[in-house]
Amino acid sequence: MSNVPPRAPLVPPHDLLHAVAVATGTPMAYLQWPGGRCIWATATYARLLEMPSQELLDKAPQSYLSPCTWNEWKCELERLADSPQPGTSLQTPLRFARQQAVPTQLVADVQQGVVRAIVVIPLQDLSHTDALQMVQDSDTRLQRYAHATREAIIFFRQGRVFDANPAAIALTGYPLHQLLDRPVVHLLPHVLRAEAQSLIDQGTEHARETRLLHHGGQELDVEIAVHLLPEDGDTYGMLVLNDITERKRAEAEVYFLANHDPLTRLPNRQGLMQQLRQVLLQAERTQQHIAVLYVDLDRFKDVNDSLGHDAGDKLLIDAARRMRSKVHPDDLVARLGADEYVVVLASPLTACQPDCILRELRFALNKPYVLPKEAVNLPASIGVSIYPEDGSTAEELMLNASAAMEAAKSLGQGHLQYYNAHLQVRPSRLLVQDRLLREAVANDQGLVLHFQPLWNLATNRLEGFEALVRWQHPQRGLLPPAEFIGFAEARGLISLVDRWVMRAACKQLRAWRNAGLPPVVVAVNMSATEFNQRTLVEEVQLVLADTGIDPQWLEIELTETTLMKQSEHVLQTLQALRQLGVRLSIDDFGTGYSSLAYLKRYPLDKIKIDRSFVKDTPQDADDVSLIQAIIQMGRSLNLRTVAEGVETKAQWDMLQAMHCDLIQGYYLARPMAAEEALRWQQHRCQMSAPQ
Repeated sequence: MSNVPPRAPLVPPHDLLHAVAVATGTPMAYLQWPGGRCIWATATYARLLEMPSQELLDKAPQSYLSPCTWNEWKCELERLADSPQPGTSLQTPLRFARQQAVPTQLVADVQQGVVRAIVVIPLQDLSHTDALQMVQDSDTRLQRYAHATREAIIFFRQGRVFDANPAAIALTGYPLHQLLDRPVVHLLPHVLRAEAQSLIDQGTEHARETRLLHHGGQELDVEIAVHLLPEDGDTYGMLVLNDITERKRAEAEVYFLANHDPLTRLPNRQGLMQQLRQVLLQAERTQQHIAVLYVDLDRFKDVNDSLGHDAGDKLLIDAARRMRSKVHPDDLVARLGADEYVVVLASPLTACQPDCILRELRFALNKPYVLPKEAVNLPASIGVSIYPEDGSTAEELMLNASAAMEAAKSLGQGHLQYYNAHLQVRPSRLLVQDRLLREAVANDQGLVLHFQPLWNLATNRLEGFEALVRWQHPQRGLLPPAEFIGFAEARGLISLVDRWVMRAACKQLRAWRNAGLPPVVVAVNMSATEFNQRTLVEEVQLVLADTGIDPQWLEIELTETTLMKQSEHVLQTLQALRQLGVRLSIDDFGTGYSSLAYLKRYPLDKIKIDRSFVKDTPQDADDVSLIQAIIQMGRSLNLRTVAEGVETKAQWDMLQAMHCDLIQGYYLARPMAAEEALRWQQHRCQMSAPQ
């Protein structure tokens, strides 16, 4: 014998039928037999009688039909009731409020060999077959749907559960008999119940992310949608739940990889800067000092060259472990790349700090590193900047600590240097670079655009270009963005650069059109600083008007950090740009916040998968899985996906098999100057992709 109590239906099967009828908008009434008293009727049914459905309740047809019409009804109802077999039905014309008869399906609800009720279904917009399928064993019909879907579905009335499908039982961990008559909000953690109650009362327009309280006590990440089926004061509802635990895990992993060094698992430059800004906000409130230590391992290249990269990786991991072991848990240790680390002393500094910690760190780093073939000594050069004396922002402190480290290296190996205003290693060069960059933008001389194609895998044709800015530096030659964009942001020049790029890209697009080339999309990158300008939309309109470019051929690429605040200003700006006709995409997806919240809320067109996830494919199974997840996610949100950094045919074929929409990378073409891009278009626009 099973210990599980038999299911006790708190709501009769006809109530489930009512829920289905309301959900589908079917005209239908459930009449008790004998007598014909109305148990329920849908609003669409009541409209045929030109009465509110509430007025039909508990009334027999003879109270609202003319005597002649009632006699017709009674004859047909009795004829059906005289054949009390399960599923018995008949089709007959019946008159309602109008004189013209309506084809009507009558279905007997037979219980224990006796007709207990008759379902009346006018067949105005419903076939005979559909009517029978809907009524005959409605509970089974609804359950079949519920069983067929992977979504967890919980049915409720007046806020209490009256049924659930197997997926819901599996997700919640509750046996069905423990779910029945349970308040729906009790399935969510206590702190979320007040908010959840409003969702249950009002329904949801879109699915929302929340937490589900499992029977075992743990909380699960779920996506929730509430569909209400109101009918004359009574409310049926469906709670639809999707388990997004794996998706959240994948998001967390993507976020971690974007903000951490995969070798040492320490924060990378991006992760460090995010955390350092938070540390400085706290330091400003508490008026405490913060020390930033810029650490460079001297002669590390010799280890790689003589002992191999495996030995070098082991040394880097050991160095990270040594630094982490000598600082407070609240302090930060990050690896910027190669042999450079940063330590942020974020915990309150005592009288002897940071000198005491610096001595410990230098002692730990100067100890021999035991490698597979031999032990090596690798001294470290360290530069130090102090907040607030040496800077008030993360960028200033990092810049000055780096300048101090360069000064330390100039003194020889293993030296320590505090930053001071008289250091000439970096600041003088910065001032010159600041002046030169301002002149390049102001005089429209020095900045140039290179264009990298985007290839449509479905049409096997060129779709557009990404415009990439370069700086023709008078002393250093042609510089890529990595050499000056961060500098432009730190010096407040990035908005000027962004505006120049947008205008130059649109002018080049007009030149290509004038040369007879077919229209293509040109994408430009936009910083958070420029995007947050109140005059942005007007600036875009002005550029498009001046260059004569239709908005649909301009695409603006934004970073995830630009959108992560989900402010009303961001939403309004995106909506205004979309209304203008400009396309919108997310650049380097997976390297920032990577939340679905902004993807669902904002009017976006594309997401660009960062090259760091593509470069090791198809060999790296984890990266392949992440790319597949991003593509599937994009498809479910009606977002096109672009894979950056495609360098091999194997990557191309893999992404094509995954149904990625667009490809960008060296396998197709490197970024090209405008004249070369024109020739490339003339040659390629009528050809297929490289093989």
